[in-house]
Amino acid sequence: MKKTGLLFSLIFTLSFLNAQDWEPRASLPGGIARHHPITFTIDGFGYVLTGTVFGDPSNDFMRYDPVTDTWEELPDFPGPARSYSYGTSRGSKAYVGFGAGANAPLNDLWEYDSETEEWTQLSNCPCDARLHPAFIQLDDRIYVGLGNNTENLKDWWEYDIPTDTWSQQDDLPSLARHHPFYFGIDNIAYVGFGHGSTGSPNIYNDFFKFDASTGEWTQLDFFPGEARVAGTQFDYEGKGYILSGDGDNHSHMEEGEFWEYDPALDEWTKLTSHPGSSRWAPGNFVIDNYVYFLAGLSDVQLESDMMRFELAPLATSTKELESIAISVFPNPATSEISFNEDISQFSEVYLLNNLGQRLRQLTSNEVNVQNLPDGLYYLQFFKGENSHVEKFMIVR
Repeated sequence: MKKTGLLFSLIFTLSFLNAQDWEPRASLPGGIARHHPITFTIDGFGYVLTGTVFGDPSNDFMRYDPVTDTWEELPDFPGPARSYSYGTSRGSKAYVGFGAGANAPLNDLWEYDSETEEWTQLSNCPCDARLHPAFIQLDDRIYVGLGNNTENLKDWWEYDIPTDTWSQQDDLPSLARHHPFYFGIDNIAYVGFGHGSTGSPNIYNDFFKFDASTGEWTQLDFFPGEARVAGTQFDYEGKGYILSGDGDNHSHMEEGEFWEYDPALDEWTKLTSHPGSSRWAPGNFVIDNYVYFLAGLSDVQLESDMMRFELAPLATSTKELESIAISVFPNPATSEISFNEDISQFSEVYLLNNLGQRLRQLTSNEVNVQNLPDGLYYLQFFKGENSHVEKFMIVR
């Protein structure tokens, strides 16, 4: 029986009372619901584009301002309307592609420059077009694989951003699948779970990592919860997160489960579930230390709402070092930066992106940044538990 809007509103309100760490934010413009939105973050703004709207693939594009809790509608995405597609961002640029167009699967790739607000079509992948792939960015490389078209796939491809070229890597050493969960941490891509063609049920809970520096796959411990598919995911402060999705019968779970993965321990920890049932094909973006969760199909209806959850504070909020003056130069930078303090006096020094995510640990006062996109970055200096953060820009 279909629930009335009043009943749903009451249930939703009570759910928030039982999950007080999640708070509602502004719904998508016009209250237009969708599933499979592409979502990413640039310079403190959340972006949403495409997805299935009113049963068809779309090409609309919008930006969320967390300070005013408002949405701005942007010019439409210029590529083919699509759904079942994914995106990623670093610095001032985002990359989106693949998915299902109005008539066929896609294998294209597009770059969005937030400074010029322009889209550029890049080289198509020389792979099979596909829906529901893994789509992971590690520094200046993007990894795409798995997914499905006429059948499930397990191939794995690397896209090099500076050279606009694709190369095939070793296949996932397991069963083919689509709609996996995935994220990237340091120079490692993590991928697993998803919907396959083998077994009963054919929803998986295995998990793997791909080392981009060696090109090798390693199987990790199995996920300790229910096997799942078709949720959303992100990385933050050196850990990976999976959120919501369908359970092992490819239907809604009673709770919108939220799990954190620690790569150092190969362990999962369950966090506070979002209100209501789990959702099929939602989206998310991370701004500062909040994850914003939106849209998707609940057990009630296709949703247009958004809510957020406060994660642990960014590493930049650690107690700052006293009596230290660090200068980063040149600022803005184009290809290399330096800092004036001897690196040996610090226990650790990290390069962070504008989300506070660690890109790499530094071992020298001179840092090559020529392969990083334009945008805002940070250097984080540690002495024991205390830290100091300096920001700089890359502008070309």
